[in-house]
Amino acid sequence: MKRDRGTDKMRIADYVIAAAVVAGLSGPAAAQSTTTAGQPAPQPATNGQSSTTTTPTTPSTYSDIGNWFASAYLGSNFSPGGSSAFDTNLELDTGSNTSVNFGGEVGYAFSGMFGAEFMLNYSPNFELNDTLLQRRPRVATYMANGIAAVPIGGDHRFRPFVSGGIGAITMRATTFTSEPLLGTDVSTLDTTRNTKSRFGWDLGGGVMAFNGSWGLRGDVRYYKATTDDNLNDGTIEGLFFQRELSGLSFWNANFGIAFRW
Repeated sequence: MKRDRGTDKMRIADYVIAAAVVAGLSGPAAAQSTTTAGQPAPQPATNGQSSTTTTPTTPSTYSDIGNWFASAYLGSNFSPGGSSAFDTNLELDTGSNTSVNFGGEVGYAFSGMFGAEFMLNYSPNFELNDTLLQRRPRVATYMANGIAAVPIGGDHRFRPFVSGGIGAITMRATTFTSEPLLGTDVSTLDTTRNTKSRFGWDLGGGVMAFNGSWGLRGDVRYYKATTDDNLNDGTIEGLFFQRELSGLSFWNANFGIAFRW
């Protein structure tokens, strides 16, 4: 049986065209799979914008927002002094006496820089040497302060600061009702307990250092009570508070733990 040569030629042509089409389609596909292997598929751009995806950053907990802080500390009062006009009988050893002090504070700082704090300090045995005293008086300070800090380091780990403000200085003392004379048996004298307060102010500075929420605080501060030279209370107790509390000044240094949230 004879083959039709024209038909064979047409079949060969069909095979060539089909092979060419297959080769043309598989070439770009192979190239694309080679260049993009192991890489994420690019996202189509929208409205002429880049298709790069950015991950939003979360602000630091303590660096970009304000935060509360608090601390509790232990320290010492030193260099007590006075400036009352009634200090002619004052037997105060200035510049050398020290007494234990403890207290705490709580405050708020905007972005860790500017804010306010309330400080309470208490000394159960404030160092005074007065003949009217049966025992050392208790001195407490209550201060509302403004604070300015300089945040340093990542997450504001270090904060040198200065602060100062106004408030009250209170003294509670047990005194004799009459001034003991030389050789008097003080156990036979009557005593009285009184509490007096005066307006005062404070100014100081220090540093807070944090590791996360917890940290340390160190502080050196000066306290000063206002002076009243008008003796309104003619009693012996009034004389004591007039010459001791009026114009009272002292330094305080403390160190303790701190917390912020």
